[in-house]
Amino acid sequence: MREDTSRPQINLAKIPVGGGIAGAIFAIGSMLIFLLGIPVLRYVFPAAIVLGCAVALVIHFMRHETPGAAWIMPKKNG
Repeated sequence: MREDTSRPQINLAKIPVGGGIAGAIFAIGSMLIFLLGIPVLRYVFPAAIVLGCAVALVIHFMRHETPGAAWIMPKKNG
């Protein structure tokens, strides 16, 4: 028996959503669906927000030798 490989699935990367208020509503709605549907995320999500803000602050206040140059993954010479 042949296995059917065409299973319809929703791919969030393929849903076109613009910026502004429509994009914010979509992002918040998607987040709420996941938080309500997967209970363990309710404990991980606040920790992820705190850790993400801490990393953002560290990156924001780091001193750079050459402003405007790539510093996260600089090109290697040679």
